[in-house]
Amino acid sequence: MVYLVESKRGAKAYFYLAENLRVSSGKRRQFRKYIGTEKPSKARLEILASGFKKEIEDEKNKLFGYHYLFPDEIENVDKINSGFRERYKRLNPTEKEQFSQNFVNVFVYNSNSIEGSTLTPREVALLLQEDIAPNKPLEDVLEAKSAQKVLKYLEGTKEEFSQEFLLKLHELYFKDTKPFIAGKFKTKDNVVQGAAFETTPARYVLTDMKLYFKDYGKARENLHPLELAAWVHWRLERIHPFQDGNGRIGRVVMNYILHKSDYQLIDIKTKEKQRYFNALKKCDRENSAEALARLLVKRFTAQYKNALKK
Repeated sequence: MVYLVESKRGAKAYFYLAENLRVSSGKRRQFRKYIGTEKPSKARLEILASGFKKEIEDEKNKLFGYHYLFPDEIENVDKINSGFRERYKRLNPTEKEQFSQNFVNVFVYNSNSIEGSTLTPREVALLLQEDIAPNKPLEDVLEAKSAQKVLKYLEGTKEEFSQEFLLKLHELYFKDTKPFIAGKFKTKDNVVQGAAFETTPARYVLTDMKLYFKDYGKARENLHPLELAAWVHWRLERIHPFQDGNGRIGRVVMNYILHKSDYQLIDIKTKEKQRYFNALKKCDRENSAEALARLLVKRFTAQYKNALKK
């Protein structure tokens, strides 16, 4: 966080903006900028701090080549990803199918549970593997099946991430439970409970989505896959383009970005949803996807560092 520093030399005061940032694991560096001899007003300080954060972001990009993660973090997750892929290749077809099915089961359970689904992990597994439907709300059952279809669809394609593709995913996910909004952008304003920001008004969604994909084209040239996955998810949540289902679609497109880059998919656990929500809130406060990118690094490491090791 940017803060104001006052340094006195004799009777004269000098003011600086400062921020302490990690530059590698276990190391921090203070960035400073001189702003004059008069203490700025609160409004002026906010303007100066915003510009200073942009300068720091540019400096970090020059130093490290990425926007949110450090070289040692990038090296570590790349090593974990390649190590897992080598272990996965040694599995027989049945083992590969079982591993993939287990991921689908937990992802569907957690992603829908975060949004209020009443199905238990066992009920999801029986539904998706044995087609045994529990005595639970029909909408929860149908959306679990739809989530499975969406993941299968993602597994079989590497088409370009675009507005048409995004709408297709939403339609596939919600056509059986919310046919009137499936595959369509919202027509009424919506809010995110507990958020400190306002979502894009319905009348401006097309404009913001056009900018979203324009910025995506630039971001994919500069960001590591985990950073880009965090960026597409956070920015989509900020717009909240759909009447319902924004969180679930956000977690799907996050994983699609990883899939296109030959990275393993990430499951956000229901028990960690508050940490996940806090990361998204921090992204909004700082206008940066860094907090979510760091959460994804932790989740990726927890899922794949020791997976399939004997």
